[in-house]
Amino acid sequence: MTDRTLPSWVKIVLVISGLMQIVFGLRLLIDPSALTSMWPWSMTPVTARLLGCSTLVSVPLALLSVWFNRYSAARLPMIMIIAYRVLQLAAGFIHFSNFDIASPTTWNYFGGGGILLIILFIAVIRGETLGEPVSTYHPFLRGDTKLNIDSIGNTAFRAVSILFILLGVIFFILGENADWLWFEAAGNLTSLTARLFASPMIGLGIASWIITISPYWRQVRIPAVGLCTFGIAGILTLILESASVQPPSPFGYIMVAAPIILFAMGIYLLLPARASK
Repeated sequence: MTDRTLPSWVKIVLVISGLMQIVFGLRLLIDPSALTSMWPWSMTPVTARLLGCSTLVSVPLALLSVWFNRYSAARLPMIMIIAYRVLQLAAGFIHFSNFDIASPTTWNYFGGGGILLIILFIAVIRGETLGEPVSTYHPFLRGDTKLNIDSIGNTAFRAVSILFILLGVIFFILGENADWLWFEAAGNLTSLTARLFASPMIGLGIASWIITISPYWRQVRIPAVGLCTFGIAGILTLILESASVQPPSPFGYIMVAAPIILFAMGIYLLLPARASK
């Protein structure tokens, strides 16, 4: 099957984005107090670390898309990044008063995020006509190997998709009033933080559904690495900040379980059994 490479201007933007995200994400994961010099509003240490985790998801999505350089493998990662950016920008505009217009962070958040959104949107829509035609793949992508997800796996992925999208919508609409779904004690969740975290929830939910209708294994392997990245970083965060995990209701444990669920989904997609015989 003929595929396409990514054009240079898309690869450049993805590399810049990926490198910026890895610096931001790792710094917050290692030292959540660094948030005060990098972000326009305060967060608790565990929330700052989880912001780092959600940021790190975009790193393999961006950099592996460039490394493997195939449109069919990069399409879903780019859709995920687009979903993140749309909702992050929406949250930022709703709470624009929290931003300092003279701050580089503000210009990067809105300007850089907007540029990335436009470029990736064009790349997704016109990807089949951009770049150069190719018919070979990196061994990791497994060429034209069909994706094999059984009925139980399909049902599980679609259930997670609906759950995550629903959670994201609730967080985005209710803001701080959705603290009954949060994993920290009541009063710790702000409206801006709730809406910010709606973006990875909805993005991951959309990706989970698209995975179930993807015909080729190569189309889901980069997202699988992203799921594992969030899972590992999220589990580590919850272990380091276990004292802060105090859900105000049983529903808050859904957020606690989210990194474990995502890690399991990623591993499932990477198993050799996903290759259709």
